[in-house]
Amino acid sequence: IIITTAAALYMFRIPSIYLAEATLVIENRNPSLVQSQSDKVTINLGDDPTYWNTQLKLLQNPELMRQVAREMGLQNNPEFARDQAGPGLLSTVRDIFGKPKTAVAKPNTLPVVTDGNLPAADGQPKLTPEQEQRIEAYAGVIAGGLGVEPIEGTNLVTIKFSHTNPEMAMRVANTVATVFIANDKKQTSSGSEKRREDLAKSIAALQESIAELENKRIVYQQSHNLPLREEKGQDLKASRLQQLSQQVLSAENDRKSLQAAYEAARSSKDVYSIPEVQSDKAVQDLQRRIADLDEKRSQLLVKYTEDWPEVRQITEQLNKVKQSRDAAAKAVVGGLKSRYDAAVTKERQLQQAYAAENADANRQGIDETGLSSLEQELATNRTLYNTLIQEQRTFQLASNNDTENIRVATRAQTPTAPIGPNRARNIIIALLVSLLAGVGLAFLLDYIDDSLKNTDDITRYINLPTLALIPYVRGERAFLRSRNGGRSANRAEPDTSTALTLLEDVRSPVAEAYRHLRTSLLFSSAGRPPKTILITSGQPMEGKTTTAVNTALSLAQTGAQVLIIDCDLRRPRIHHYLELENLYGVTNYLSGERDLPSLIQTYDRLPNLKVIACGPIAPNPAELLGSNEMRQLLDSLKDDFTHIIIDSPPILSFTDAAVISTLVDGVMIVALSGKSSRALVRRVKARLTDMGARIYGIVLNGMKPDSLDYGYGYYTDRYSRYYRSEEEPPAEKAV
Repeated sequence: IIITTAAALYMFRIPSIYLAEATLVIENRNPSLVQSQSDKVTINLGDDPTYWNTQLKLLQNPELMRQVAREMGLQNNPEFARDQAGPGLLSTVRDIFGKPKTAVAKPNTLPVVTDGNLPAADGQPKLTPEQEQRIEAYAGVIAGGLGVEPIEGTNLVTIKFSHTNPEMAMRVANTVATVFIANDKKQTSSGSEKRREDLAKSIAALQESIAELENKRIVYQQSHNLPLREEKGQDLKASRLQQLSQQVLSAENDRKSLQAAYEAARSSKDVYSIPEVQSDKAVQDLQRRIADLDEKRSQLLVKYTEDWPEVRQITEQLNKVKQSRDAAAKAVVGGLKSRYDAAVTKERQLQQAYAAENADANRQGIDETGLSSLEQELATNRTLYNTLIQEQRTFQLASNNDTENIRVATRAQTPTAPIGPNRARNIIIALLVSLLAGVGLAFLLDYIDDSLKNTDDITRYINLPTLALIPYVRGERAFLRSRNGGRSANRAEPDTSTALTLLEDVRSPVAEAYRHLRTSLLFSSAGRPPKTILITSGQPMEGKTTTAVNTALSLAQTGAQVLIIDCDLRRPRIHHYLELENLYGVTNYLSGERDLPSLIQTYDRLPNLKVIACGPIAPNPAELLGSNEMRQLLDSLKDDFTHIIIDSPPILSFTDAAVISTLVDGVMIVALSGKSSRALVRRVKARLTDMGARIYGIVLNGMKPDSLDYGYGYYTDRYSRYYRSEEEPPAEKAV
């Protein structure tokens, strides 16, 4: 309603808009008509689609808008853009609820546009910086209100301009057409003339450059000993360089082979193991003679001694032959050294010859590269010269074909009726948009709400049964808030809590909900009702202690022996709810005191309900609850009580509840409707499942009266009226 009302007020505050139209005829230029744009030649041959599209774009050019603004003298008319924009929404609201402003009379006449005021190349009045800024702003306003629409199938173009002042709309439309035609004439004439002059200058410069390059090429060839004409024998240098390269590689291989043989001979300790010595023919002949003499000597030594003349003669011959063999072997090694030195010298000479030839070839290549550059530059200038000559001839043919192809077909007239705004349509749109935005926001808030609100959420996201739905009670929320530092945080009697609802208001919907919880809990396990039950929650302030007390009270009201144990060793609250002392309790037993009967207290208002309070606050609650003494405590109490209810701290804040969950029959999770997130409850379930605990289900606390689950609003009213009509006597009879 607010947005629609504001939109309606704004719609009726903004002024009406008038539309003026002028029509231009834009025809293609005559065939072979040359037009120059940005120093480039464009030849329009009659049907050129790019020319038509270019003119349409030029009609919307920002520079044209600035020229129109200056032509109309808008720099001296500050009301132009203000009238076009209309009053803003905030100013409209201020005008409605504020004091009315005195209207300022505006002149009815506007300055007349004449042909003498058209923009010229020179002589424009110089504008101040403030006027320049105003011209830029008004050019944007003109561009925003201007529309250019070609009429299909014709050469007509409609120029439309909308403004709150009908006469101003007419003036702008006509001025845009007039300035556009003037710009086209100026661009066509000045561009063609300038292009002719530039062509003549460029042709003369190219002629001089071509003659100069021709002379320069001839001088260059003569000075670098290059042939004046191209010949096929120019590759002689490359062929000779290739031959020298092959000779250098062959000499290098020979030198490496001889070097390897010589180095092996030098490093060998036995000269006769050298392959070259072994393969030498003279050494082989001497080796055979030595073998023959050794054989003869050996035969003589069989009969004679070494002093025998013939033996001595053979021995002397043998020594001489060995000396000859050694000399021959040394000669072979020396020959290797000589061959190696010769190979080194040959390789060095070939390398020097290759380097000299390569340097000569490089110099010749550099010279030829310079010549190639000159020839390429000369060819480029000749091509450009031919192109410019062709352009000059084209200009000469088209010099008499310039005709006026853009003109005004219909001048704009002052509009008499407004075209907008469509106030009714805009108000309806505002209504629909605001309605959709509101509905969308409601769905968005519901979508991003991650809390558990009903049984469907528990079934869908947690996959656990719902044991009971506890209605919302304002006093309970107030008491829970007081526990975090409120004024009643230290009160011994929390009278605003619903912990004793089953005793103080047995006919209330809350009491009936806890009785429903009792029924669900008793039938949660097959075979026998659960004996030890742990009650926990994911975070504080979700009502787990209240649920624990009411669960114990509802079970005790059936006549069963019920024990409630306060294992919240960090913030114990059960003794406050039941108005009992907290001098002795669980911490005493877990610390070593074994007098269990003295720790059990009886609740006077329900004798079969027994209580073990927390006792003194311990510094290490997790270690105490995880000890063997806690297991022994539960084992010793199971035989004496039908049900044992255990209250614990929030499981996600402390490990106490996770430790106790391994000692009990099952766990009951308490969640707060509209506050406990799905992710948090899933974490509680995961932690208990990881510990191997059995989960009976979830108690959803704090259900709003308007919740659809079980129709609590309807159910509460019917429930109260049922008790008043069937069991309570009328008020006057009670008195």
